[in-house]
Amino acid sequence: MTPFQRFLLALALIVVLIAAGIGGYIVLEDWSFADSVYMTFVTISTVGFGEVHPLSTEGRYFTIILILVSLLIIGYIITTLMSFLFEGQLIHTMRERRMKLFLNQVKDHFIICGFGEVGRETAEELTRNKQPFVIVDLGFSESDKEKYPAYTMIDGDASDEEILVEARIDRARGLISCLPDDPQNVFVVLTARQMNKGLHIVSRASDERTVLKLEKAGADNVITPKVIAGKRLANISLRPRVNRFIELISQGSSEDLHIEAFRLEEGSGLIGKTLRESNIGQHTGAVIVGILDSAGTLRTKRSDQSTIASIRLELGDELMAMGNDDQLKSLETFAARP
Repeated sequence: MTPFQRFLLALALIVVLIAAGIGGYIVLEDWSFADSVYMTFVTISTVGFGEVHPLSTEGRYFTIILILVSLLIIGYIITTLMSFLFEGQLIHTMRERRMKLFLNQVKDHFIICGFGEVGRETAEELTRNKQPFVIVDLGFSESDKEKYPAYTMIDGDASDEEILVEARIDRARGLISCLPDDPQNVFVVLTARQMNKGLHIVSRASDERTVLKLEKAGADNVITPKVIAGKRLANISLRPRVNRFIELISQGSSEDLHIEAFRLEEGSGLIGKTLRESNIGQHTGAVIVGILDSAGTLRTKRSDQSTIASIRLELGDELMAMGNDDQLKSLETFAARP
């Protein structure tokens, strides 16, 4: 039995012991219920108080047996309680309760599949950006649970529909599959896409030949760590200051400036206008550093003399804006106005 089951058994035994003591004194001594309860607790606790009434020979033998049994059960209870506390069952129970409460309330969260090196970095980045997330993996170690007590961890196969349902995939904002094995990532992406058509899915690929399979399975973006690492090493070597600035802005390390994306939805008053005509900078203070079309392609002007300020905005465009928190919130409100 688990420590928790032994703890429940100990509680049941003490209840049975008290009931047996009360019943014994009522039957053998013909005492009242109140007198029997009092004598039972005096006997079990071994405090040494006197008898309520003179005991018969049968009552004395019964009292001796009650004392012996109570000592055994109390010893078992103490041992079980120590096991319950020191083997971490209490902590585990509290963690399970906190996880269930979190899963019942969470929405617009991310599901991280896999808690290896990449999964840990992903979780830390989401934590820095104050984004809710759930981690799904097989066989979390106790050291992981102790090191990351604030993380919500679901032990199970990420390609199992029941596990993804438990992770509230229907209410999730995105899924990040960073398992070490490419076939596992394909299965996870395929299952997740079938369960939530609108989910934004990002997957890791160890082999470039798997990228196309993941995209066909339903991944919106596929990241190949080796390729990304190579390009980043080259770019940092060639343009160290530029890359340092982009890193500070994109990762939110700067307290003053961040970069966020804002999609132009139906009814936005910015649709049909150029950036120059909209006066976004004057109204919000945010700076537009780029525009992506609905397909995710960077919008540019062919003319060398024109700038992004002359690009006419369309439905589904995403504005890449740089500014502080207040400026970006102001831009979000401004872009939604009719």
